[in-house]
Amino acid sequence: MPTKKQPPAAGTTDELAFKTALKDYASALDLLRKGDFERAKEQLQAVQSAVPNEPELLDRAEIYVRVCDRRLAGEPDTPSGGELYRQAVFLSNSGDSDTAIELLDRALADDPGSVESLYVRACAWALKGVADAAVRDLRQAIALDPKIRFQAVNDPDFEKIREEPAFIDIIEPTPTGA
Repeated sequence: MPTKKQPPAAGTTDELAFKTALKDYASALDLLRKGDFERAKEQLQAVQSAVPNEPELLDRAEIYVRVCDRRLAGEPDTPSGGELYRQAVFLSNSGDSDTAIELLDRALADDPGSVESLYVRACAWALKGVADAAVRDLRQAIALDPKIRFQAVNDPDFEKIREEPAFIDIIEPTPTGA
């Protein structure tokens, strides 16, 4: 899973800009929930301009700018598999594994062969300590792309299940394993 970028150091100008951008981002989401898509889009674009070196916040703002664009064009809000994947990575990195799993379920319904979505869902399950679901998804991801096994070996998201026999069997397969 992509790693989290640390927020700016306390007391720096970057930290103040980041905190202001977070407040503006939250305000934009309130506008979005209220259906004021034009003002929400403007505020989200201002957030993007204010913190160009904060990739996670930029990515989230961009997702919601696209939601605003679709709503302003009269289109239903149906995010693509890639958008669902990016949202899920962000939420999982933020500690919201449940919502991440829900989004990845939707992404995988559209594209059941998405190695990335399977892997991130395995990570989210592992973060929750649900070894059987994590192993199931990781096994599928590895079947589609064997290189994923090497990524999982060192991924800290699997710490809670690292000693589980089924996980060990995937990472260090026996003749009857993965």
